[in-house]
Amino acid sequence: MSKPILGVCGTFASGKDTVAEILERDHNVYHVSTSDIVREKSMELYGNIERETLHGVATQFRQNQGGDYFVRESFKRYQAVEAQYSGVVISGIRSLGEGRALNELSGEMIFVDAPVEIRYERMASRQRDDESRKTLEEFLAFEKKERGGETDDEWAFNIDKLGAAAKYKIINDGTYDEFVAKVHELAKKVGLA
Repeated sequence: MSKPILGVCGTFASGKDTVAEILERDHNVYHVSTSDIVREKSMELYGNIERETLHGVATQFRQNQGGDYFVRESFKRYQAVEAQYSGVVISGIRSLGEGRALNELSGEMIFVDAPVEIRYERMASRQRDDESRKTLEEFLAFEKKERGGETDDEWAFNIDKLGAAAKYKIINDGTYDEFVAKVHELAKKVGLA
């Protein structure tokens, strides 16, 4: 049986990286965060990791290197250590090109969501750069950019269309322990437990 290749997409502050961290911690899955790669590139190019800079860097790489750039780069990192792991989870998938690349690898998408009030509260408590000072209206305006809407551009952020096509969906609206249980249930479905 082949090892699972999983992608995680979702709304802002919904728990995408937490899903990957649970799979990594409890199921020997290699976790590659596209957001970490964007942060690396942002620091190399601009010396900061402010949210707006990260958004610009991600768009720049997707436009110049292909909409699937961050998934290709993530999978390349996994291949270097594949023998040590039961599978891979790539978190932070945001563009249609990345979703297509995951499909071409025979991967499966997990969509994570939570009610907006919960996500706003989480974002405010994370204390990352300036995002913790955003008002709810600013939060919603920023999120609208990532959700995508009607575009089919391979490089554009398009959380809504990725979510609609995802095979698995997790709603993170309860306690941490409840969320962990949902991730473990998902691990069983994909052959990790």
